Amino acid sequence: MINANKVNLIINNNNLTVNSIIKSTQQDCLPTSWFNIIRVKDSGDLSDKYQDICQNHYSDNKWILMINPEHNSLDQLSIMGKISPEKILKVNANKVNVSLDHIKNTLLKGTCSAMILSNAHYNEAELKEISRCAAQGKTQCIFLQTTTTQTLKKLH
Repeated sequence: MINANKVNLIINNNNLTVNSIIKSTQQDCLPTSWFNIIRVKDSGDLSDKYQDICQNHYSDNKWILMINPEHNSLDQLSIMGKISPEKILKVNANKVNVSLDHIKNTLLKGTCSAMILSNAHYNEAELKEISRCAAQGKTQCIFLQTTTTQTLKKLH
């Protein structure tokens, strides 16, 4: 009988550089706890995500900032009494300049408990910078990305 808990391993520490491993782990792990990308399938799924986010990040002292939200889903949740609209700020990027610098500055200020960006498109370097700012400002940053059937077909 083989005991899986007592596997004989030969450990070779000669080739490990502990400092580089610790530094990269700290840099990679910290921002991801403040930054999240959530895939959304349809309007029902979007309503569920909005409700979860609002309930998880509601704070008496801070706002939940939504950039380009889907208004019908939010209005429906508000009417049903599932979310409280008093602490939600909605910004439409077509009417207000929402640049990357504005997003980073808002995250760094920490005046919001969460910032939700719907269908925003940034490159990897910009996403890392947004993630860093979210961690530094202790503001949860959530990207909601609508998944279309064409995107799903490409993934399979």
